[in-house]
Amino acid sequence: MSDIEYDIIVAGGGTAGAAAAIAAARRGHRVLLVEEQNCLGGVSTSGGVGEWFASLDGMGNIFSAVLQEIKHFGLPAAGPRFFNPEYLKVAWQLMAEKANVHVLFHASVCGVRKQAETVKEISIACCSTLFPARAKFFVDASGEGDLCALAGAEFMQGDSTGHRVLHMTLAAWMYDVGKPQTPYLPEGLDPIRSQKELPGLGGGWLIDNNRVYMNATKVLGYDPTAPFSLSEAEREARRQLIRIVHYLQTHDFPTYALASSGSRIGIREGRRIMGDYVLDADQVLDRDSPLDFHDGIAVATSQVDFHSLTKPGDSGWRQKLLPYSIPVRCLLAKGFPNLLMAGKCISADQVVHSSCRMTPTCCAMGQAAGTAVALATEMKARDVREVQVQTLRSTLAADGMELDPKRHKAFAPHETRLDPDDITPNKSSQAMA
Repeated sequence: MSDIEYDIIVAGGGTAGAAAAIAAARRGHRVLLVEEQNCLGGVSTSGGVGEWFASLDGMGNIFSAVLQEIKHFGLPAAGPRFFNPEYLKVAWQLMAEKANVHVLFHASVCGVRKQAETVKEISIACCSTLFPARAKFFVDASGEGDLCALAGAEFMQGDSTGHRVLHMTLAAWMYDVGKPQTPYLPEGLDPIRSQKELPGLGGGWLIDNNRVYMNATKVLGYDPTAPFSLSEAEREARRQLIRIVHYLQTHDFPTYALASSGSRIGIREGRRIMGDYVLDADQVLDRDSPLDFHDGIAVATSQVDFHSLTKPGDSGWRQKLLPYSIPVRCLLAKGFPNLLMAGKCISADQVVHSSCRMTPTCCAMGQAAGTAVALATEMKARDVREVQVQTLRSTLAADGMELDPKRHKAFAPHETRLDPDDITPNKSSQAMA
């Protein structure tokens, strides 16, 4: 396992990481994609979250290809916003294979070797084997910013008072078996007796004639970057899930049984890596026109989706935002010449993160990051900042990315609800080492 070297290594094969790897590999570069699960797509596949939560147009030709591929399998009656995560696994894998991405499943990045501030090598653990892999450029799309943290990058986490992050959710699906079920609640678990007692975002949504999608658990107060805390969060999520299933069988869906749950809990917020620029709430809130940047490389369209950091139930802040561009500076790890971020660990405050973390936006950011490191490789740059912004933007535009926020539609399916007692939104988390 010695002498493993690539042009580009991407940590994390979720939506952002898969898009980054495909964008770079299809230009002929050797790309290694390191993923902890057994499939690509992240929370949208292994996490069981079968819903896009942002506008779908203009996110680049990689996301467009994904949408087109899963349409061949058929869409739920609920329309293009919902999909079957099992088919998405296939779509991402086939696209990565077509681009000649080298995919390594069941693998974790567990160490970094640097020369000055240049990342030279990472350590990978897989199948009881620990081995090094080198590259010219690295993209951290791990979600929690693991690679950047291991490299010693500064990061922000949670709110400014207690580093409290947005809650975690174990998504799940139920299906209609055609006959009444016998609700069962294991000993020691309290029954849920009303909608008001549900821990998260309601109960379930009927997606087509016989499937219910549940984004319903709400696991508060745990740290997704701390090993034992994350494990306890998984256990709490499963306790909540079976209580919710019991409630739904007793009330809304008496003929439905639990079909599946995510293979891991969905993490809304982990570390947010400090970049060359921090996009903050003051810039995106309460604007009368879309926000554009000269170095914008993707456009975010989703509402603020800030959930209460302390209260269970459907409590939080939902506010429509006009579309805004994400500067490439938010993807560049501060002080590192060859390390980028893509996805929910980019450089933004907690409020902006609650909007730009959505899957279609993450795909666009991933394509932008992968294209940037591909261009840097082609020009034999030592620092990705040597790539001209206009060259990157022109390349992305040619690859189907609509970079003008004015040409995007705002996505805001929920009403605005802002109760200062329910939330403590953070605009400037203290940087952590």
